[in-house]
Amino acid sequence: MARRQVNRGDLVQAATATRTTPSAGSLFTLQRIDTIRVFCDVPENEVPQLHVGDPAIVRPSAKPFTGQVTRFSLRLDPETRNMRTEIDLPNPKEELYPGTYAEVSLEMNRRPDALTVPAAAVGSDGDGNFVYTITDNRITRLAVKTGLTDNGRIELTVGLSEETPVVASTKGVPPLRTPVQMQMARDNS
Repeated sequence: MARRQVNRGDLVQAATATRTTPSAGSLFTLQRIDTIRVFCDVPENEVPQLHVGDPAIVRPSAKPFTGQVTRFSLRLDPETRNMRTEIDLPNPKEELYPGTYAEVSLEMNRRPDALTVPAAAVGSDGDGNFVYTITDNRITRLAVKTGLTDNGRIELTVGLSEETPVVASTKGVPPLRTPVQMQMARDNS
């Protein structure tokens, strides 16, 4: 129960349009807290990437809670140019309370299997985008097509397989076909 508007012994009468005291129609306000509905607003430029089911992280305090986008309004607020979005969070331990402010992070347009390389590894010239790779212990150049760029990484959509070793930066690379000895470095970001 979120609000009790009468106390033991109060006289409760039938609801009328002119009565200002609590009536039988508004004795209590009940709230469900096993699931908390979180509201957030998504800016207009991010709306095309928004989908029902997108993962969401809600941080009302230090502890994050995970959920997913449940629904959105399908219209922009004309004043703010934002779309109201809702996330239903399971709350079986009743750790969240209605009315709490929280920071919300939405993971939109996810590509979990995307092949990415550091942005410095991709070069561009009149022939298009490319990376330097090592084939038979020699420097080679490989044409690639790029996708999204995020957090210093570029998605490669065409031209490279996951097993192909890539030179970490296009700056200071020896001339093509130069013999090199490969040193592997894994980037876990």
